[in-house]
Amino acid sequence: MDKTKIWILASAIVMVGILALGWFVGVDPQLKAKASTDEQRVSVEAQNTATELAIVKLKKDFESIDELKTELAGLRSSIPAAGELPDFLTQLDNLAAGSKTKVISLTVSEAIPYTVPATAVPPVAAPVDGEESAEPEADPVAEPVAPEGPAVPTTITDPRITPENFVAIPVDVTVEGERDAARSFIDKLQHGPRLFMATSIAIMPIEERPGIFTTQVTGYVYVLLQK
Repeated sequence: MDKTKIWILASAIVMVGILALGWFVGVDPQLKAKASTDEQRVSVEAQNTATELAIVKLKKDFESIDELKTELAGLRSSIPAAGELPDFLTQLDNLAAGSKTKVISLTVSEAIPYTVPATAVPPVAAPVDGEESAEPEADPVAEPVAPEGPAVPTTITDPRITPENFVAIPVDVTVEGERDAARSFIDKLQHGPRLFMATSIAIMPIEERPGIFTTQVTGYVYVLLQK
């Protein structure tokens, strides 16, 4: 091989080395940097999209803020943060007037703290010490199984409702009027501005006043204290 070919081969090797060195030193880091930049751009765009969606939702919620305030006011009227018994008495008078009855008796008792309902679990009988279990007989005859009753509904509670912030006030109110008027009063009382849960209702005729009845309603109004 002559010197010219050797120089050409050496030059080619040097050029390949320079190109390889240029790739690893210059081009490859630039490509990696560009790829990293693209990933960051995609991440930022995703964050911007999520932020825009959150802003749109906030704007939509803000547009209905008056409705939410009205709903909150209604809930506060139903279960106020204090007893507000004078307002409730006024409500009773208005309900009686609207149903053509007359309040003749009213008793408001001391508030009762809320009691968290507990689901009873049937106890499992433990074996008595020293008692041996009876051996099962061969080929036992299956006993008829009674049909299952309706499932017991699950009690739903809220941990934010406690005896410290939720109380029930017993109320006993008696009105007099015609039977239909009494029924109207009961309906209005149970669907009035202040939440009232009736626990007993008694309608009795007044003998000396035919067609007129006394209606006694016992139940609770509630207070959700704010801290």
